[in-house]
Amino acid sequence: MKKWCVLLGIVIASVVLTLCGNTVYAKGLGHDVNAEKQLEVIRRNLSGLTQMKSVDAKGYYDAALKDLQTLTEKYAGTEESLEAKFYIGNVYSELHKYDEALKWLDAVLSYGEIDPNFKARTLYFKAKALIGKGDIASAKEAVTQLRTVEPMAADSFGSELSGTMRIGVEAPTFNVADFNGKTVDLAKYKGNITILNFWATWCDPCIAEFPKIKKMYDKFKEQGVQLIGISLDDDLEDLRGFTSQEGVDWPQIFDGKRWKGAIPGMYHVSILPTFVALDREGKVRYVGGDTEALIQIITTLLSEAKNLPLFR
Repeated sequence: MKKWCVLLGIVIASVVLTLCGNTVYAKGLGHDVNAEKQLEVIRRNLSGLTQMKSVDAKGYYDAALKDLQTLTEKYAGTEESLEAKFYIGNVYSELHKYDEALKWLDAVLSYGEIDPNFKARTLYFKAKALIGKGDIASAKEAVTQLRTVEPMAADSFGSELSGTMRIGVEAPTFNVADFNGKTVDLAKYKGNITILNFWATWCDPCIAEFPKIKKMYDKFKEQGVQLIGISLDDDLEDLRGFTSQEGVDWPQIFDGKRWKGAIPGMYHVSILPTFVALDREGKVRYVGGDTEALIQIITTLLSEAKNLPLFR
């Protein structure tokens, strides 16, 4: 149920914690035994967070960030400091703060001559952060770099990146009934800025982001922005209860098939929450799970189309 709401994210977090036990070899950097011991303690603490609910784990992630940042400063110029930066990037990714994650991961990659395995891991998670942010083009560039270092790791992105909605393409259309039996025809929303929100009540990050989504919709709905929820719930009553309690007033599509649902499959959704922003022509302008980035995209689209008539 809730513990695997972001299935791919948990798998990836586990991979990080498995792989990062390896020594980081970087030319010109020293090794500090005390830093190594501190990093090992942080690593063990992080390993226990992958099975926790996101809300419960946040405080521990915040504490880990402080410890890691202190380590990078206290032991600057060591391999442990460089590896701590890698961890910081991945913790920020777990917190869906992708810009911060990319800043730290790029700091690792910009160091220079580092061990190929460590470089491959860093590029792998940089690509993941870019996907989370919705920057598919840059994610593909990161994977191209990864392929020169570790072809097998790059191939693991093949189906995910090829299936990810491409920015600028016409969005796949659908005409279905929401859970109240009302027709939701995507084609009829052309002229509006339309946001597809793939989520579920069993997804902790989705619930954590929900107040922001509701506030966003209340702010923009009178400006020609339409929100459509696509629920990956398998229990209709859970969905009905939650949306009723929260006073949700936008359509909710439900088929009870989770990841195997027609629309999640059509949009190649592999992580929750996922937002797909469509411009007034029905073209994809954003794919990702970052609410702040989504709000920026909406603001940009409203600015671009301020002289166009709104769909009524």
